[in-house]
Amino acid sequence: MKIDKFIYFFSLAIAVFIVSCDSDFLDKQPDDMLTLDQVFKTRRYTEQYLANVYSYIPDEANGDRVNLTPASDEAKFSEQGVPGFQINIGNWGPTSSVPYGCWNSMYRGIRSASVFINRVDECEEITPDLRTRYKSEARFLRAYFYFLLLRQYGPLVLLPEVIPVDAEPAEIMLPRSTYDDCVRYIANELDEALQGLPDRVTDLNQLGRPDQLTALALKSRLLLYAASDMFNGNTEYAAFKNGDGTQLINQAYDVNKWQLAAEAAKAVIDRMPDGLLIKYDSEGELDPVNSYRDIYLDKWNKEVIWAYSAGKEGWEAQTWEYNGMLVQVNGYANYGVTQQQVDAFFMENGHRPILGYQADGEPIINPESGYIESGVHRDATEYTPAGVWNMYVGRDPRFYATVTFNGSEWLWHGTDGKSNYYAEFFATGKDGIQGGARGQNPTWTGYVIRKYSGPNSNRVNFTYLSSPSWILFRLGEMYLNYVEALNEYAPGHPDILKYLNLIRYRAGIPGYGEGTLAIPGSQEEMRALIRAERRVELVFESHRVFDTRRWKIAPETDGGAIYGMDRNAGTSLADPTFYKRTVVENRVFEFKHYLWPIEQDELDRNRLLVQNPGW
Repeated sequence: MKIDKFIYFFSLAIAVFIVSCDSDFLDKQPDDMLTLDQVFKTRRYTEQYLANVYSYIPDEANGDRVNLTPASDEAKFSEQGVPGFQINIGNWGPTSSVPYGCWNSMYRGIRSASVFINRVDECEEITPDLRTRYKSEARFLRAYFYFLLLRQYGPLVLLPEVIPVDAEPAEIMLPRSTYDDCVRYIANELDEALQGLPDRVTDLNQLGRPDQLTALALKSRLLLYAASDMFNGNTEYAAFKNGDGTQLINQAYDVNKWQLAAEAAKAVIDRMPDGLLIKYDSEGELDPVNSYRDIYLDKWNKEVIWAYSAGKEGWEAQTWEYNGMLVQVNGYANYGVTQQQVDAFFMENGHRPILGYQADGEPIINPESGYIESGVHRDATEYTPAGVWNMYVGRDPRFYATVTFNGSEWLWHGTDGKSNYYAEFFATGKDGIQGGARGQNPTWTGYVIRKYSGPNSNRVNFTYLSSPSWILFRLGEMYLNYVEALNEYAPGHPDILKYLNLIRYRAGIPGYGEGTLAIPGSQEEMRALIRAERRVELVFESHRVFDTRRWKIAPETDGGAIYGMDRNAGTSLADPTFYKRTVVENRVFEFKHYLWPIEQDELDRNRLLVQNPGW
C-alpha cells in the first residue's frame, strides 16, 4: 500500500548500501573516500545513503525493547528480561549494557547525516531543489537524533560538521557542551531545516518524510523540556561540570524559556486549524471512545504531525497488539497497566477519582468524583457489561479505549454485534495465572494495555493492522505543551483553559468551569490539572518517563511500590479477593537515575567526556 511507502523503501535500502557509519562517532573517518565519491555521483546511491540516515530513527513501536513505557509508572511488563525491568530495580550502570542506551547509535546517525549534508550537492543527477530538500531532511534528522540523546543524557558533545580524515585522535576528543548551548544548536538546526522542507507532506508516497510542521513540533518539545525544572535553574546539578570547570546546566531559573516553549507550541497549533480528530456516532453525537482510539488506528489522520513505520507486516509489526491481547484469544497479556495509571483516569463527570495515597498505599478518594472502590455493579452501562467491579464504572471514556480490565468486553464482535470474549484476569479465569494462562507469565497487574489494538485484528486467524505507523508527534501533545508552558509564563491566560478543555471535550468529559468542575484558582492548581491531563491523554506514548524526570517528581512516581490487582487470587468475576491493591514490584529511583549513564567505553575513548552525576 502507498502509505508509509517512502519510509518502507528507506528501511529496506539499508541493507543495500551502508557506508562510513560503522565506526564509533569519535573515531577517525574510515579511509573510504573513493567509495563516498562513487556514492554521491549517482542518484540511486545518494538516496540509499539518505535511507541509511533514516534507519537510525528508533522503532518505538517495539513495545518492550525500544519504547520506554515499562520504565515508567504507567506499566509493568511481565517479561523480566525487558530493559525497563533492569531500570525499575536499579540494576544498571555504565559498565554493563545500558538499558535503552542510544549514545552510540544516535551519534552514528548524526555522523551519517553530516556526511550526507556535506556531500549531497555533489550528486548532479538530483535537481538542485531536490538536493536542498534532501539536505533539509538530513538536517532535521540530525537535530532529532541530538534531541533523543539530550532527553536521556543531558548535555552532549556537539560534533563538528566535518571530521578531517587525517585528524589525530587528540584533535577529535571533545568535551560536552552546556545544556543551553545544545538546545540553541538543535533549535537553530531546525530553523535552518525549515527553509528547505515543504510546508506539509500530503502525497501518499511521501508520508513519513519530515516537513515544516514536523520541525516545528520537535522544536516545541525541545523547548518545553529546556524550560522544565530539571534543566532550568536546577541547583542540584551545581557540581555537574566539565574538567575545565564549565557549568553544564545553568543555575539561574529563566521564566522566558517558558515563553519560548509556549510560542513554539502555538506555532504548530496555528498551522493546524482543523483541530483534533473527532468522530461521531450514527446519530451525530460525539463518539469519545472511537475518537481517542482511532488517533492511533486511522493512518495519517488530521491529528498526526509525524509518524514512522519500519515497514514490518503481520506479527513482527504488532508487538503492542499481541502483547495486549487476552490469553483466551491467543495473546500474551504481557503489557500490564499499573493501578496507579488506572487511578489516574478521570471519572465521566470530569473529576479525578483518587487525590493521593496513604502511607500503606490505600487511595484517598475524591468525594466529588462519585468513585466507588469496591463491590459489583449489577447493571450494564454504555461502556461496561453487567457484573464488573464498581471501580471501572463511570470512568473517562479514554479509559475504555486504553485499558482492558477484569470483566471488560474484548474488541472483536460476531455477526450479532456481540463479543464472545470477556477478560478474566482473576487467578482461575481464562486469562488468569492458574486458569487459561497456566504455565505462562501473563499480566502481573490484572490489566493489559488496550491502546493500539484494532477491533478488526484477530490473533486467532493471525490478522493484524497492516504495517501500522507509530505516531511520533500529534496535535494533542502540542495543545498540552502549549498550556503547560503558558501556565508557567502567563498564568491565567485564557488560552490555557481553552486548549485544556478542547482535549477534555474530545474525551467526552466536562471542561473546567462546567458542571461541578471549578476553574482552578491558582497557578499551582492549574499545573496539577495540566499534568494530570497529560498523564491520561499521552499515556503509553513514551512521554511519561521523561515528564516525571523533567518535573523532578520521579523519586515519588518511579520509586517505591507499584500496584496492581492480586492476580494470584479470585475464582470468579465477583470474587473480592482479586480486587485487592497488591504490590507487584518495588522500584528503585535514585538521584543519578535522572540521566542515563554514558557507557564506560565512550569515556575511555574520549578523555574529555565527563560522566553524568552519580554514575
